[in-house]
Amino acid sequence: MKLKAIAMSCLMALGSSAYTMNNHIHPEDKSGAVPGAPALKTKLAGYCEIEVINQSYRDVLVSGTFDDGYPLDPFILYSFELPHYISLFYNGYCHYGMDLYIDSAYGYPLYSAYTRGGTTVRIVPYLKDKAKVELAKH
Repeated sequence: MKLKAIAMSCLMALGSSAYTMNNHIHPEDKSGAVPGAPALKTKLAGYCEIEVINQSYRDVLVSGTFDDGYPLDPFILYSFELPHYISLFYNGYCHYGMDLYIDSAYGYPLYSAYTRGGTTVRIVPYLKDKAKVELAKH
């Protein structure tokens, strides 16, 4: 019985850590909470966040700059990893967007633009060994 309880708690801890690793917040925002956001993400980016999905066969590096000039902590988005969400809620309100940069593992830029909240940025395979970015606004 104790073995089942330990196994279940390990699985729950692993699931919650995977969820928090996929959410990125402003460096000065310690709450990380978006008012009215569901506890678990389903399929679409919320109005106050940017969703980044890597469906290509290459890992990518995601970085950016928030509206107030603070940099987003860069992170690697691995091939076919769960979606990552960048929260635009900081300083007490939801911001309009941010400058977002996505580079391939080889260093060439895939995406560099001001991206608004509620947008899904999807990296998909392109030609033989390349990737391209598709945007969807919700």
